[in-house]
Amino acid sequence: MHISKLKKILFLALTSGLILSSCNSETPRIKLVEWYELSSEAVLNPNENITIKFWHRMGAESENLVKGWIDEFKLSYPNITVLQEKAGSDYAKLADRVALAIAAGGEPDIVESYPDHVARYAQADSPLALNNFINHPTLGWSQSEIEDFLPTLWEEGLTYDNSGTILSLPFAKSTEGFFYNASYFATHNYDVPTTWEEVFTIAQDIKTREPLSIPFGYDSEDNLFITGSEQWGAPYTSFSDSTGQPEILFNNATTKEMVKYFKDKVDRGLMLTRSLNGDAYTSDIFKTNQKLYMFVGSTGGTRYAYPENSTEFNKGFRVGVAQLPSKDASKKAQIQQGPNITLLRKDNEQQMIAAWLFAKFMTSPEKSAEFSVPSGYTPTRYSSYETSIWSDYVSRVKTSPTTITEARFKLIKEAVELFLENEDAFFTSTVFNLSSKTRTEVGALLVKILAYDGPNLQNYIDSQFQDSYDFIVN
Repeated sequence: MHISKLKKILFLALTSGLILSSCNSETPRIKLVEWYELSSEAVLNPNENITIKFWHRMGAESENLVKGWIDEFKLSYPNITVLQEKAGSDYAKLADRVALAIAAGGEPDIVESYPDHVARYAQADSPLALNNFINHPTLGWSQSEIEDFLPTLWEEGLTYDNSGTILSLPFAKSTEGFFYNASYFATHNYDVPTTWEEVFTIAQDIKTREPLSIPFGYDSEDNLFITGSEQWGAPYTSFSDSTGQPEILFNNATTKEMVKYFKDKVDRGLMLTRSLNGDAYTSDIFKTNQKLYMFVGSTGGTRYAYPENSTEFNKGFRVGVAQLPSKDASKKAQIQQGPNITLLRKDNEQQMIAAWLFAKFMTSPEKSAEFSVPSGYTPTRYSSYETSIWSDYVSRVKTSPTTITEARFKLIKEAVELFLENEDAFFTSTVFNLSSKTRTEVGALLVKILAYDGPNLQNYIDSQFQDSYDFIVN
């Protein structure tokens, strides 16, 4: 698997706990939280009964899987009791509850998290820096085990500051996939597009033939804004080279041009987003096998690209998935997403060690593969793809599915493999205390502009960009 030499050097240095100097040697080094000083002699005391809490927002199938893991973990560590709880119906509600629990002193030991959530918890100095746990001589991982994680997924845990602080471990990772009606594409001899221009050339051809169609959908306006900025080479957020502090940079001419590009496609009836679809997933239209024939959605929801019943499948409806199109086919960029595992700092070191051991267990190659197989989330470790769990799954995938279940299996495999085949395209944005607010606001900003139907578009764009920027920073 190709990983650029520079990227590999950076990855190895950071995972070894080294502090790298940037191109500007004067850039201040800032730690979001202090690293917990775990003694090299620290061990789990087998005679101390310890209870830890794991909070998540999983559905019933994943929750039942984790319950089985807890029973299995108990066999190896009989003095550790893990209490799991669905603490929110979605990630935002989970983050709100964790933040409230931190303020009240009743936070969990481990929590499913997105980087923005962790930056929020860090305002109370709550996340546990894992550097000295990872590098611990007996409790940690060897260098080969660290390198077993897909580098782009591991690096997300290092995005919180410029000092190499590790505050999360990759757990259920996904990206956005370009899903397309493969049977429709075959009928009309369309090649799978690799650029946005190719997407909208196909969309225009469909629109000419089917005037009532809106051929392409994009489910996440937040992701469209952030990924579009990356593809257009426009700044979004970053750490300042001179101060080391985070900066909000999206209010610029290049980003505005990117937004105008997609607005033109909406105005021409070629494109729809979730908010413009009454907050319903555009895949809901896609599954009807008419009017919308391409959409961008999370690979974590790949199984939902097919309808629940087999009616359209039996008529020949087939779905394909490919890498996200780009502005320039030679400069691929797509966001990586999906929850991580974060540990929260406690006064009791034994409690933190117990939480760390369970986090290691959940992110082991076998468990990563087991969690991924039913969903479309990607296994986070190279060795996960060598487990019997993954090989058994792959062996059941049919090249030419004859049932809708077989078709879902095939599509999930293809979606998962997007990570292995396109590692260098993935990116994450800078994480800091305002990054969650920024992400939400730019998504809302994009929706307002896409929906705008009035005069002086450029003036409207300029004013809305400025209003959004002012709202975030004030």
